Amino acid sequence: METPHLILLAILIHTVCSSELLNNATRRSSKKGVVVPHWPAVRCGDLDAFSSIGWWYDYHTYPEIYESKPHWCTCADGKPPADHSVCFPSDPEVIFIPMVHGIPGFGNRPEEDDPAVRAEFDTVLGYNEPNQPDQSNIPPEEAAVAWIELQEQYPGKILVSPACSGAHTEWMDAFLEVCEILGCRIDYIATHMYPKGSVDDAMKTLKNYSERYGKKIWLTEFARRNTHNASEVVEFIEEFLPRLEWADYIWKYSWFVTRYYDNEVDDSGSFWIDNQANTLLDFSEPKLTAAGRAYNNPWHLEQFRPNVRD
Repeated sequence: METPHLILLAILIHTVCSSELLNNATRRSSKKGVVVPHWPAVRCGDLDAFSSIGWWYDYHTYPEIYESKPHWCTCADGKPPADHSVCFPSDPEVIFIPMVHGIPGFGNRPEEDDPAVRAEFDTVLGYNEPNQPDQSNIPPEEAAVAWIELQEQYPGKILVSPACSGAHTEWMDAFLEVCEILGCRIDYIATHMYPKGSVDDAMKTLKNYSERYGKKIWLTEFARRNTHNASEVVEFIEEFLPRLEWADYIWKYSWFVTRYYDNEVDDSGSFWIDNQANTLLDFSEPKLTAAGRAYNNPWHLEQFRPNVRD
């Protein structure tokens, strides 16, 4: 027979555990992600520095970049860890999303042969900036033909379209025109954007892109361009992220990138992204910068619902 104090103890434990699970679920945004490329450096604990992200990707079909690049992730001593689990999120709720970067013979990785997407991953991101010569650089017709092979290979997975730079419509229009003939299956539309103007203009562009193609958007790269002003980047994040979180036509978004190179400030006048202002993580340790702290804020919570309706 259970005594009253044991029953009360069991109820207390259940309440605390349930509350912790609820807090964990509400703390993380299903929309918010980060880009963690194989450059310039990943530190042990980087992904655990973010308490509000729900996903991440690395331009590959698999997360274990250290298998081909042993020094992809290093700890405080400058060496790769014996246990590489410290390079990844400790919270299983933060999921990895694989990407098929391009197709053989095209773009900046023409000979790359990534392994097939594993069964454990239910979503596949399509080609990276096929409209750019320095990225996957795939003609729309070739991309559509290859897409049919992709969807036949992954019939049960969610397929996210190729991600054009700058919400580019010319390439995407041509791709989808051929896709309509061939019978491509595309579940979401992806794009990249580096706003310089107002957040209103950026949201209008994204909404138009979504409506043009009749799909919700994965904004898989964005940052604040053409500014050295770190405060401007923070202000941009604080205005833009609540809008992304609460806009129905935005499905996912991810900042480019978690950590930049620790370069000197480029005063040439032709720079694109200021590394110092846009990096989310300190250059030497898994510590959030001012931009990182702003990005990590739980903008998806009701208290941050914007007054503007997108």
